Formats: sequence, C-alpha cells, structure tokens
Amino acid sequence: MSISTHLSTRMNRRIFATIIGIAFCTTYLTGTIAMVGGLHETTSTLASTFDQGPVLVYTDEDFAASRICGSNLPGNNTTYVAFCFANVTLRDFHNRFCDNVYVVSVFDPMDALGLNMTDESMDTGVWMGTQLRDMLDRESISAGLDDRYILARGNNSASVEVSALYSPGSIFPDDWLLVPRHDMDLLRPELAGDYSFVMIMDPDAQTDDLACTGDAQTRPTSGVVGFFENGIYQVEQGLWGIILMSGAITMLLVYCIISIETEYSAPTIKVLRGIGASRNYVIGIFMLKALFITFAGGVIGMAMGFCAANGISSLSSVLDIMTFITPKADFGSVVLPVLISIAAGMIGGFWPAVRASRMFAPRGKAE
Repeated sequence: MSISTHLSTRMNRRIFATIIGIAFCTTYLTGTIAMVGGLHETTSTLASTFDQGPVLVYTDEDFAASRICGSNLPGNNTTYVAFCFANVTLRDFHNRFCDNVYVVSVFDPMDALGLNMTDESMDTGVWMGTQLRDMLDRESISAGLDDRYILARGNNSASVEVSALYSPGSIFPDDWLLVPRHDMDLLRPELAGDYSFVMIMDPDAQTDDLACTGDAQTRPTSGVVGFFENGIYQVEQGLWGIILMSGAITMLLVYCIISIETEYSAPTIKVLRGIGASRNYVIGIFMLKALFITFAGGVIGMAMGFCAANGISSLSSVLDIMTFITPKADFGSVVLPVLISIAAGMIGGFWPAVRASRMFAPRGKAE
C-alpha cells in the first residue's frame, strides 16, 4: 500500500464519526427520493389508466343526492368503479358528535382501484382518513383503531367500528370514512342497490342509459388525476431543497474533518515536504481522504435510507395502514445520493487540502 493510500484511508474516531454523520444525511436524502419516486410511479400508473378516456357519471352536483341506477351498470367487459356517498353525523358512545362526515362505499368489481368496500368484498372493515381522525381529535372524540361509532343521517343510522387508517398518499380524500355497502344501505335505504356516482374506465362505454332520475352528467376524470400529477411534480421540485441542505451539511462536515486532519498530520506533511513531495501530492492525499470519507458515508447512508423507506412501507402494512407507495430503486435513489455526497465532500475538502500543501515549503524552492 502506497504512503498516499495509507494516509488517505487511515481511520480514527473523528473520521468514523464524520462518516456516520454523512451517512445520516444521505439516509434522509435516499429515503425521500425513493418514496417520492414510488409515489410518482403510482400516480403515473393511475394517470395512464385514466388517460384512456374514463368519465365520471352522476345526476346531481351533491353526491349525497345523486343516484345512478345499479341495474344499468356497464357489462362485464367494461371496467368501472361505483361509489355510494352520504353526508352523516358521527357520534361516539359518550354522545359526542361531529357533523359533515363524508361516508363512502366503493364497488370495484374489476379491481381497478384495488379497494372494494361492498358486501362482495371479504374485507368488511371500516377505514378512516387521517384528516378525519385529526378532525375528531379536535372535537375530543376518540379516533384510534377499533373504535366504535354511530353514523346518523336523518332517521337512519348504522354502527361501525374503525379497523384501519388509510394514508394521506392514497387517491381518496383523507376526510372520507370508507364503509361496507351494508352500512351504506342502512344510511341511504332509498338507494336500494343504486349508486351515487360511477367512474367509467373504458372510453367506448355507453353512459346514456345509466341515469335513473334526472339527466346524467358526465365529466372526464383525467383532469382530477392531473391534479395529483402536478402535486407530485411540485414535491419533486422541492427535493432540490433537500439535496442542497444535505450537500451543504456534508460539505461542512468534510471541511471540518479535513481541517482537523491536516493539523494532526502536520509532522507527516513536514517529512513529505522535506523529502521533496510536491504541493499537488499533498493536496492529493487529503482529497483522497475526503473521497474515502464521503464515499463510505454515502454508500452506508444509501443502504440505510433505502432500508428505512422499505421498512416504513412494510410497517404501514403490518399496522394495517393503507399505502399506495412502494419505494423505488433507481439512479435517483441509489446512485444520485452517493454522487451528491462525494461532490459535496470534494468541494468541502479542497480548501483545507490546499492550505495543508502550503505547510513547510522547502526553502529556496518555488512551486
């Protein structure tokens, strides 16, 4: 092993602590990029499905009053999702209540959205959005899992027990309460097998015969998904702030550790300069040290970040919290954080390396 390699890779507690600090910076960066990449992929998949020409069919701007005939739903060759919708008062068993709670049942026979909250589903649990949970907490109403509530709409009521929370990253508004169709029938018995509105996925499906009362209104759903896509693009743009912050912290850490190492290595630098080592040789030693530190920290942080992102996603499944996000491993989440760490470290280590090269210049020799 050459002298420069030995000096560049020599470990001590200061360098080890710096590597761990850089690793944590890269962990945060990698995990965030991986989660945003997964969210972008999910949204793009939904958008590509909706871009085929689906429409939303309803009979009234107020979905709690809209009514689409269930017997006229599209045939087996048409992909669609039907929704039952009600605005209810939610009451706990201590007689505390919250008004204007939106209750929804979802009929998804072709598994277009992956969520079926009807009697046909094996999963008859009740799911609550996170925003609704926070709203209930503000009303001093318990909003944890396995909590029982009474839903009231006029003289109609149904008892439900919340079994899971769905994440804010889902495509559903997070102030909805998703319930099985049986509970919706108790709240809106006038539906009698009908639905509040229908989302048709197939562009060639006939929608003229879907209305039972009033004139059916149709609206393309691609614009709705476009809203989510625009939101993801804004999040991706916001990643530059995280990248700059992570790079700045890494740069500062490397600057500090290389400055300290040059002081501790002063006797060695004196010997090297005394036997004729050039300034570029000394600079190279400390730049290699900066490269070693940032590469080690970047690789460790990249592995930790991706493991953390997958761990969060897996933990959500274990806790029965719905999530559509699977962390994505690609250049942006695996290679880019390491490259950012190395680039920031090289910038941070350059000036201390230059100062170290000016130590103990041989007399009478201009360089």
